[in-house]
Amino acid sequence: MTAFSKVVEVRWADIDANQHMRHSAYADLCTHTRLEWLQAAGFGADEFKRQGFGPVLFRESTDYRREVNLGERLSINVLIAAASPDNSRWHIRQEMRKADGTLAAVYEVAGAWLDLRSRKLIAPPPALAAILAALPRSADFAALPL
Repeated sequence: MTAFSKVVEVRWADIDANQHMRHSAYADLCTHTRLEWLQAAGFGADEFKRQGFGPVLFRESTDYRREVNLGERLSINVLIAAASPDNSRWHIRQEMRKADGTLAAVYEVAGAWLDLRSRKLIAPPPALAAILAALPRSADFAALPL
C-alpha cells in the first residue's frame, strides 16, 4: 500500500483552556486516522468484529513540536516504526503536520493483536499481516523479536 495520510481540522472540542489543542485530542485524531487507514486498506471495524480480535495498546507517547490552534488543518500520516516478523507486535508512528508542512507532533503507539474470546495475544490473519507489511517504514524502523 502507498503512504496513507488524512487531513483533519482542529475543532472547538479539541481545544483546552490555553486556547490550543489539548493533549488527548492528539491521540483521538491519530486513532481516527489509523482506523481510516485500516478501513481504506480493506480491514475495517466490521472485519475486526467478524473475526473476534482487535488491537491492544501497551504504550503511547506524543512529542509536541509546535502549538496547534482552533481551525488549523493537520495532515496525519501512518508509518510502521517497528514490527515483529509476523506483525503480531508493532509500533506505529504518526506525524502531524501543519498546512505549511511544519511538524506539529509525533505520536507513537506500541501494540499487538488481542483475541477477544481467549484474551490472549495472537498473530494477525494473513490479510491484515499483508496490510501491515505494506505500510511505509520509518527511517529508523526496527525489527522486534517474536
